[in-house]
Amino acid sequence: MQPRKPPKSPNRKQFDAAVNSLLNQRNKSGLFAFIEFRLKQFNLEHKFDIFDIFIESYIRGVSKIESGQDIENPSAWLKTTCLNVIREHFAKKGKHWKKEREFSSIEYQISSNDASDYLSDQYVKEILSEIRQLVSPLDFDIFVLRVMEELSWIEIEERLNLASNTALRKRYQRMRKVLRDYFFDIDNSMLEDYGLS
Repeated sequence: MQPRKPPKSPNRKQFDAAVNSLLNQRNKSGLFAFIEFRLKQFNLEHKFDIFDIFIESYIRGVSKIESGQDIENPSAWLKTTCLNVIREHFAKKGKHWKKEREFSSIEYQISSNDASDYLSDQYVKEILSEIRQLVSPLDFDIFVLRVMEELSWIEIEERLNLASNTALRKRYQRMRKVLRDYFFDIDNSMLEDYGLS
């Protein structure tokens, strides 16, 4: 026999009643219409489902109530929280784009014929040494061939005797993400040392 759940607090009942009321509204002022509009506003409609935003916001509400805090106007609070959740996802998306642009800049500086204007040979060696420690030997070879030697995907495939061009590209993208996250999630201290921050 399963243990009985403790009864809901008055605040939790009020919150759940407000949620049910919002969910039952099928017009433009309803919660799902609000979330859908905001997702489109932030260009996230293809990235997140309406229910994802709702569930995340609802869980935050329940956690807030269970921690002993009151939610005076549950309907307004839930809409505001949904908007905040969307904004947080938008901010994360922006950080991802920023990292992507900045890491592309590092790749360019390493591979550029004018790299001496930005980086000394010693700095390039140090960056490559860091990369070698972060990725597998095969991934490092791919990085060097693609970025340093600027070979095409077909040339890399032939040089390393790999079977699939598509798999090679996907492997490179995964490796770039590892490197990008490493270089830009260490308070940029290493990049400052290299004059790349």
